[in-house]
Amino acid sequence: MNNKDTQNRIIIGALIAVIVLMGVVFAAFSSSLKVNGTATIASEWKITYTAGTCTATSKDTKAPSSGTVVMDGATANITANMSSPGDILNCTITVKNEGTLPAKRSSFSVTTPLTKEDNYTVAVSPSGEGEVLAAKAGDTVKSETLTVTITYKAAVTTKPTANETFKATATYVQAPKAA
Repeated sequence: MNNKDTQNRIIIGALIAVIVLMGVVFAAFSSSLKVNGTATIASEWKITYTAGTCTATSKDTKAPSSGTVVMDGATANITANMSSPGDILNCTITVKNEGTLPAKRSSFSVTTPLTKEDNYTVAVSPSGEGEVLAAKAGDTVKSETLTVTITYKAAVTTKPTANETFKATATYVQAPKAA
């Protein structure tokens, strides 16, 4: 074989190698990944609110103070019928975690009627963030009782003339699952 034939064979071999390499590179960049599947979420978020009762400490025994709690979703509408300055009304709300996810109270607040906010003091218990309400386990449901205390200020010199409605709202968020 002569030198020219050897050179031609090297060139042809190199060209074949380049073409094969181009095919491999093209195949690598043009392939697609197709993923098929379904996912099912078996968790349930279910926080329920139940109106409790109101008990009053009243100075006027002939017409004592009273109140009611009516739930509207996560908001308790508390109607206070206060009879005398210094009267106190304690109302309860029960919150249950009937879902499969743990929950934690992130806030608990009460809105006072703006026209009468100087006549009342309002306190919530427990205040702020709450403990984790564990997820429902079988028939065991975790719950907590929230209390709203409304006081008709003793310094007010006039008796209340109408029922007042206070709005108590408790907000819950998903808590991390225990390890």
